[in-house]
Amino acid sequence: MTPALLGNLGVSLALAFSLLGLSLALLAYLQGDGRFLRGARALVLPAFLAALAAFLALEWGLLTHDFSLAYVARNHATQDPLWVTLVTPWAALEGSILLWGLLQTLYTLLASRKALDPWRASLVLAVLFGIQVFFFGVMATIASPFQTLPNPPADGTGPNPLLQNHWMMAVHPVLMYLGFVGLSVPFAYAVAAMVTRRYQTWVEETRWWALIAWGFLTAGKVAGMWWSYEVLGWGGYWAWDPVENASFIPWLLATAFLHTAIVQQARGAFKVWNFAFVTLAFAATVLGTFLTRSGVIMSVHAFAEGPVGPAFLGFFLLATGLGLGLLSRVSREVRDTAVFRPLSREGALLLGAFFFAGWALVVLLGTFYPLLAEAFGGAKVSVGAPFFNQLSAPIGAGILLLMGVGPLLPWRRPRAEVFRNLYALLAALVLGTLLGLLRGYTFGASLAVGLFLYNLLAIFLLVREGVVGRVRAGLSPWGYLGNRRRVGSLVVHFAVALMGLGIAFSQTYRLEAEKTLYRGQAWAVGGVRMEFQGVRALNEGRRFAVEALLRTDRFGEVRPRLHFYPQMNAPLPSPKVIYTPGNDYYFLLMDFDREKGEWASVRLIVTPLVFWMWVAGGLMALGTLYILWPQGLGAEAREVSPA
Repeated sequence: MTPALLGNLGVSLALAFSLLGLSLALLAYLQGDGRFLRGARALVLPAFLAALAAFLALEWGLLTHDFSLAYVARNHATQDPLWVTLVTPWAALEGSILLWGLLQTLYTLLASRKALDPWRASLVLAVLFGIQVFFFGVMATIASPFQTLPNPPADGTGPNPLLQNHWMMAVHPVLMYLGFVGLSVPFAYAVAAMVTRRYQTWVEETRWWALIAWGFLTAGKVAGMWWSYEVLGWGGYWAWDPVENASFIPWLLATAFLHTAIVQQARGAFKVWNFAFVTLAFAATVLGTFLTRSGVIMSVHAFAEGPVGPAFLGFFLLATGLGLGLLSRVSREVRDTAVFRPLSREGALLLGAFFFAGWALVVLLGTFYPLLAEAFGGAKVSVGAPFFNQLSAPIGAGILLLMGVGPLLPWRRPRAEVFRNLYALLAALVLGTLLGLLRGYTFGASLAVGLFLYNLLAIFLLVREGVVGRVRAGLSPWGYLGNRRRVGSLVVHFAVALMGLGIAFSQTYRLEAEKTLYRGQAWAVGGVRMEFQGVRALNEGRRFAVEALLRTDRFGEVRPRLHFYPQMNAPLPSPKVIYTPGNDYYFLLMDFDREKGEWASVRLIVTPLVFWMWVAGGLMALGTLYILWPQGLGAEAREVSPA
């Protein structure tokens, strides 16, 4: 047995089990025969085990330096550290598709354990098996991770240096894939509900899965921002890169669904919107993969290109057509009949969902416009950060505004006492903005301060309302923490407000300066005095490193680096970042004297409040985890009254 043989066997078996499972699931629905459904369910675990065997075979090939595998030869070298070797399966196209396929079988396995009526269970399995057929079909035909070489090299080239320059790459892709793949389950539930015309409970069942996927997507996005901040050497965390945008779109659409789903649970409204958001969120994950893998765009993720673009484009069209086609068929049946009142909680939630969906549309148009312009007009155009920033800023401010007022509004129509809270919120917003202006901040930064205080007050009012209500009822105030959905969502809302503050200040008050220093020369900039003491060269086996020795008055010795990898013609910066609650100090070595080490060009970037963005990312993950913690689903069900 060799890794290639085991891997090909695993992929083939996973494809065969998925095809058979798809056939049995469809027969179960068409024939109404439970024996076929049991047969389909029996194939879920073997498909997962076969995918796991294929994944382990690739790890086996990497750990044993089996360069007869083309993937290993292209993406691994004998000098790679163990952690780099272990994460190399998702360092390039074929391995990342294998990881996607493995996670897809895992989600199918978990979804098959959930109790559903036989008709919907059959269709949920059919959709998930169908997705598996696509991924393992791609691996079996045009993107095999187990293709062999007739003349294996003695050593490989190693993975892209961008992937081995920071440990975050061990985490970020996996989190993103868990989010992307997780959205396939809500899509399968939506298809099953629309085909069977059973709409009563699907949104409660689906929202739980969507929240899991959303949590992973959120954590993956923040991890990617951090990786970009520490690896790419430009001192930023978001560049509106096409692939960043492509993964942002499903996050926005999933967020929109999570808010309108609350309304369907509470008021039975927005059914059409929920089906649409779930369909589009899943389709957007496939579209994002098409962008990442097809090579039609220039991106920092271009290392994952390959010949699979047309296949993913076709799959995207198929998924979108299936979901929206079914929705057009049932739209009259699921149309809302309740009276809609804009000045109510459901009104705020719908408007918020429109903000998220509108933002997704802006990002989609800005990302695809250059492609469409070149395809139809032949002209090469680009859409840069100013376009996205100018449109995203008011949308983000609108979302922060709704985030505070929405939960305070009652369902259906506001009561008189609600307006007292609204006046207090308005006062906090105005006061915070004025305080910012008085301190000399720009209007945008001042508004961010006002919106942060506004949301902080909204959270306080909501907590007070809940705690006081319990005390008046003779209950322990600590029992409020048992309301997992409310408490978790408040933590997430606080984190979003905190992140908004960090984005506003880091974008507005970034200080950047660069200077060539000679040995012994001092430089004071950005509140830091540094003295250049020379450079030091290090041979680290897989790479050559040069670090500048800077003695600072605030942080002691700081050593920003340049890494030289054999695979790259240009050095890769490895900045030294000093995180503080007020400012981040980002030291970069730009160039140095290659003969005597007598001088070095150093850049310092001082950016305020970035530290709190990573804190906010952690809080968003914790808030989501708190909602999903065991008993969360039961508590959630008790909270929602079918008004």
